[in-house]
Order: sequence, then C-alpha cells, then structure tokens
Amino acid sequence: MTEWRTIESAPRDGRIVYLTWMEGGVPQEIWPMQWGHIQKNGLFPGVTGMWIAPDGSVTWNEADPAGAPTHWRPTPA
Repeated sequence: MTEWRTIESAPRDGRIVYLTWMEGGVPQEIWPMQWGHIQKNGLFPGVTGMWIAPDGSVTWNEADPAGAPTHWRPTPA
C-alpha cells in the first residue's frame, strides 16, 4: 500500500481516498472519503466544502483544528 501523504496534496475531484490523522507517526481512524466542494454541516456554520463518506453518513472538516484529517492515501484499485 502507498505511503500516507499530507492532506494539502489530497485530490479534490470527487475520487474516494483514505483519510486519517497521525498520532506519534501512527495513523489513527481511517475513513474512505471524497471531497464535496458544496458540502455543508450545521456544526460548522459558514464553512462550505469538506470531506464526506461515500454514503453521506460522515463529514470531516479541515477547518476543525482539534480533529481535522492530516493525511491521505489512494484507495486500492
């Protein structure tokens, strides 16, 4: 499997990738997600655009300093 890359380089074209955050250099929870450029979540008023699970059940906001994803990698082909 490929190495984890910093979130700044993650594709924002709708393709599904794995996201995580690192703690001590170790990936924590890993989620398959894709960038939704018009996605909103009421927990983050005024923020448009965030990561969303393919089934729409979970969003992940980069604007949340306490819990933003920090790394990504491609999903297997």
